[in-house]
Amino acid sequence: MSNKDLFNKFCEDNYVCIYSQPWWLDAIVGPENWDVWIYEKGGRIWAAMPYYLEEKNGVKRITKPPLTQTNGLVVSYPKDPQSLAKRASYEEEICDAAIEFIESMGLDIYEQQFQYKYTNFLPFFWHRYSVIPRYTYVIEDTSDMEKVDAGISSKYKNMIRKGEKNVHHFGTIDADTFYTEHEKIFARQNLPVPFTREQWIRIYEAAYAHNAGEVFAALGENDEVLSLSFLVWDSESLYLDAGGPIPEHSRLQTYDALVHKSIEKAHEKGLKFDFEGSVVKQINHSFREYGGRPVEYYRFRKVFNPDIIRKEAEETIARL
Repeated sequence: MSNKDLFNKFCEDNYVCIYSQPWWLDAIVGPENWDVWIYEKGGRIWAAMPYYLEEKNGVKRITKPPLTQTNGLVVSYPKDPQSLAKRASYEEEICDAAIEFIESMGLDIYEQQFQYKYTNFLPFFWHRYSVIPRYTYVIEDTSDMEKVDAGISSKYKNMIRKGEKNVHHFGTIDADTFYTEHEKIFARQNLPVPFTREQWIRIYEAAYAHNAGEVFAALGENDEVLSLSFLVWDSESLYLDAGGPIPEHSRLQTYDALVHKSIEKAHEKGLKFDFEGSVVKQINHSFREYGGRPVEYYRFRKVFNPDIIRKEAEETIARL
């Protein structure tokens, strides 16, 4: 069996976040642009690490695919309980093997963000990888919306109510309309959309085909798009993958109402709600107002090419 065949079996037997699922990676980067490292021992797969390999402008790197919040090591733990020491030893053995694989690939740069379920960064730290903390906000229990609503700040409750009054109805829009409207959000910041229309169409179609995603929008009386979101989900969580208020309608605060409706969707599905947080101050402050628990996860990074190390150091000095 190929590593991808083994990984398909691994996904059947273990929880694997949507962003590491084979169908997701096939859609967002193409089946020829990703692979998976497997750690198998004693007839059992201990861990898997799907990765996107990019070669661009002479630089070979493992990096994060577009629209993919986390993508890294997935560990399968033994069914029998482990002591804390045994668990740490188990993780260290897996990480040492993964690092040996990474460093055999002739990469210029390695960079992946692991899902928050994995918390032991020490083996990577000991091998001189940069360990960069990131934060998301998670509403762990959406079963009781009254309790969820009680956790929302009074300021945001008012904003949600205002937004709801300005929404004619909530609904879905097609893939092309989403991309065209979403471009406006980035254009306002003088930024390009970080994924192509073709990539978007592929992931949109794949998410709908797997009953694992939906474009959700706040619409005006004439079906004009006021704000939008792309929601995706797996067996544990519903994620706010992309979206925001359309700039010309941002004063209406419909995005706050849309996020609240998205939390209700997680409630209906019996799932956690993951804001896919941000360390950008304004976004972080916005997400925390909904009462989610701040959850730390890690980006692991190492540069192997001396020229890139030198260039990055010079850029850091210039900023100082």
